[in-house]
Amino acid sequence: MSMASELSIELREYLKRCGLSESKIAQCRSSTRMYHDLGLYGDIAEADMEVLADHYRVDLSGFEFEKFFPPEFAGKSPLARVLLWIVPFTDKVARKSGEYLPLTLEMIERAIRTKQWRMD
Repeated sequence: MSMASELSIELREYLKRCGLSESKIAQCRSSTRMYHDLGLYGDIAEADMEVLADHYRVDLSGFEFEKFFPPEFAGKSPLARVLLWIVPFTDKVARKSGEYLPLTLEMIERAIRTKQWRMD
C-alpha cells in the first residue's frame, strides 16, 4: 500500500485546504503529527483547526490548543519574546516538542468523520 493511499480523500482535502503541498501530503501517514512532524504551530495551526470547525463543521469546544501546539512566540515573558526575535533560531530551542501532546492526522480524520473533538 502506498503512503498516499493510506490517507482518506477527506483528509487529503483537509491538508490541501491547510496549504500543504502534494509532495508533503504524499509523505504523510495517519500517524503523522501536526506539530512534531509537520512543524505546524501558532497562527498557522490555529487556522488549520479553524478549517476543521468552519469547513468540516467539527465541534472543537473540548479542544485545548495549548496542549498540542506552542503559541506563535514561545517566549514566556515580553523580554524572552524580544530575545527570541533578535537571536535567530533560538525559538526552535524554546519550543521543546516534548512539552506538547501529539495531534495525529488519524485524530483529525476521526474529528472530520464524527464532527466532534475527542481525545480517546
